Amino acid sequence: MESRWSLRKSCGRVWVALGAVLGACAVSGPVRAQEPLTGSLGAHDPSTMILCEGRYYVFTTGRGIPIKVSTNKLHWSSAGTVFPVNRAPAWTTNAVPLFDGTFWAPDIVHVNGRYLLYYSVSSWGSQVSAIGLASSPTLDSSRPDYGWTDHGPVIQSGPGDPYNCIDPSVLLDENGRLWLAFGSYWQGIYVVELDPQTGLRAQPQTSPVRVAWNDQIEAAHLYRRGGYYYLFVNWGTCCAGVDSTYQIRVGRSVSPTGPFRDRNGVSLVQRGGEVFLESTGRFVGPGHAGVYREGDQYWVTFHYYDGLDQGTPKLGMVRLDWTEDGWPVAGLDWSAFYSFETDARDQGRLYDGSLYNGARVEPVSGRGRGVRLSGAGAYVGLPASVANARTVAFWARWDGGGTWQRFLDFGDGTSRYFMLTPRADNGRFRCALTTSGPGGEIRLDAPFAFPTGSWAHVAVTFEPRRAVLYLNAAPVAVRSNLNLVPWQIQARSNYLGLSQWPDPPYQGWLDSVRIYGRALTPVEIRRLAWVHPGLAHWYDFASGLRDQVGTAHPRSVTGVEATAEGLEFNGAVGSHVELPGGLITVSSPVTLECFVRFGTNEPGARLFELGDVQAGRPARFVSFTPRTASGTARLTFNYSGAGVNLDIGPTLDGQALHLVWVLDPTQGRVTVYTNGVRARLYEGVVPSLLGVGSGRAYLGRSLVGDSPPLRALIQDFRVYAGALSEEDVRANSLAGPGGAGLAVSLVVEPVGPGVRIRWPSYALGFQLEITDRLGDPARWSQVPSAAVLRDDFWELILPWTSEPRFHRLRR
Repeated sequence: MESRWSLRKSCGRVWVALGAVLGACAVSGPVRAQEPLTGSLGAHDPSTMILCEGRYYVFTTGRGIPIKVSTNKLHWSSAGTVFPVNRAPAWTTNAVPLFDGTFWAPDIVHVNGRYLLYYSVSSWGSQVSAIGLASSPTLDSSRPDYGWTDHGPVIQSGPGDPYNCIDPSVLLDENGRLWLAFGSYWQGIYVVELDPQTGLRAQPQTSPVRVAWNDQIEAAHLYRRGGYYYLFVNWGTCCAGVDSTYQIRVGRSVSPTGPFRDRNGVSLVQRGGEVFLESTGRFVGPGHAGVYREGDQYWVTFHYYDGLDQGTPKLGMVRLDWTEDGWPVAGLDWSAFYSFETDARDQGRLYDGSLYNGARVEPVSGRGRGVRLSGAGAYVGLPASVANARTVAFWARWDGGGTWQRFLDFGDGTSRYFMLTPRADNGRFRCALTTSGPGGEIRLDAPFAFPTGSWAHVAVTFEPRRAVLYLNAAPVAVRSNLNLVPWQIQARSNYLGLSQWPDPPYQGWLDSVRIYGRALTPVEIRRLAWVHPGLAHWYDFASGLRDQVGTAHPRSVTGVEATAEGLEFNGAVGSHVELPGGLITVSSPVTLECFVRFGTNEPGARLFELGDVQAGRPARFVSFTPRTASGTARLTFNYSGAGVNLDIGPTLDGQALHLVWVLDPTQGRVTVYTNGVRARLYEGVVPSLLGVGSGRAYLGRSLVGDSPPLRALIQDFRVYAGALSEEDVRANSLAGPGGAGLAVSLVVEPVGPGVRIRWPSYALGFQLEITDRLGDPARWSQVPSAAVLRDDFWELILPWTSEPRFHRLRR
């Protein structure tokens, strides 16, 4: 008991140290729409945020119970303490003799015109604890009636009690009843009813009800939505930085005293608990959930250890969504994308990798660029946090060679790793995870080895209790009843092309490595395998608002109507879509693409504008307007001391168009296409796209909001890492909005008594069709034979006929 309890005490000490630090919440690099607000507010128990007279307040662990205040939930300042820093209420040391004046884990509620603040009083390694109560008529210290009155202990614990009285969570029910959840380790989490008039126990003689238990459990949060009460709890250990194993679980009940059950019907008292939030990406050891509702929007706050900042404790806040059957889902959606167009940087610039020992980025025929690993020790190193993932997907072309080469190996030595090898010692393509060496491996073995000399798409996904290994978007191995996922490996060394063991280095190519914090569906895996490898962000607005291949989801949509065709900008003042900043500042070159139908626009209306604002003016930006004052359509870039206005022709009013802009600083060239045809080529000074501002990105308005509103239907908007070729542009134009175009050529050659038809190995999902005549209509039929992958091509051999035959590929 002592060792388990000391973990909680350690967590309390960390909160005190960080709680004194103030500042604006920020994420380094381009902020993705669903990433939490993070920063140095201080690691407090997040359930304590409350709104009072237009200001948000949080109450944190610390001496005197520190108070922080904000007008926007982003920038926080100190608002003093509840008690004098060096003078705790006298009862605290009488009840807990070793109490050092540091109060833990406060929670607050507004009841009958008063703010009731519950706080923990305890000492290191002891079950001698108490939950106290203080009240104030207001939280605004400028008001004359402001002031805190302490009401002493609400509930206490000591040796022999089944519970430990810390971590209060208070709930005011819709019927006016007041409930307190509390507890840490021992026999788990308990609930007791309070008197809403006094804030103290309603029936002191009635024992609290146990509602949840596990070997390691604490940090409860009780919340009601509709007909259900939700109990969030923490499993695992905290306060060890990136080694923390904290994870948030949830159950629900129709009563505040339970029984609470998870989605499978298992009682939380019997170690049930639906996973709500666990280590993912940089967010290690998330803990102590707090649900906050504002209008129709729900938020969940939590503390975590930042894997990109040496495990520093921070505050996170993300949108909270609910499934159709009423289960909470944290909107924490992150990804990393390594296009290998320039180096090993991540498209979001959060999880940048590095090239080692001669790893080189080189051109790939028909594919842009990829990373070449020579088999002589070259590899790519990635930050440890990307191993906290649920999906890994990539393209590979393996040159063959020794067994046990690695596509990837994320781990910490030869006992803890998550790896993918093209060929294991049984001759099979394998994914394996273990925390206890080879003998404890959980394996997914395909029935065959990975093909040599040909491009193939690989993906592996980890659902709550199921893992799937894919090759070319088809499942080739499935493992059910899974009890291990990558974050539990606690990886410290992440390699592409190198093993944790002294195995042969990988020899071949890798490209378009994508890592996600959630398990992608089979449809999403197929999408990744079918699209151009450089596609970084895809907004298919006819299908929804989310980024289809990344996680740069729109931050806001204002005054725009979503229709079955796309987003309708009808000229309403202020209408726009805000995308995350930095979408084009991480690749050189970059391609923007849009399917759009323009109405009649005023001069200066923006289709898009990406960049920064300095001193109230746009700075370091790229923009496009369908009509200028001189009656032209214009692309403008102005950054890094260089600016150019490129007119591509007359105004685009009333036209339905496929538009593509290829910005290529490496060639000093900008190319604009309309409907698959080159409309303008500029050759001159094109500064590095790293100079474009990463602060803001808009569809339908300028950076400073001074442009006329846009009149247009935007169907599809895409961002690519790299320069699309003219063939790529033409293929996309033919595919249309929502289509995954790919430039593919058929090779037809005689062989023996037949004809061999071939197309590139990376062209997945295509079927060969045949007809004996062209015209309208042509009668195409699918060739029944299956193509075979050989020497970097799919190939079919068909019998020779004297009659004319026409062939095409179609998805």
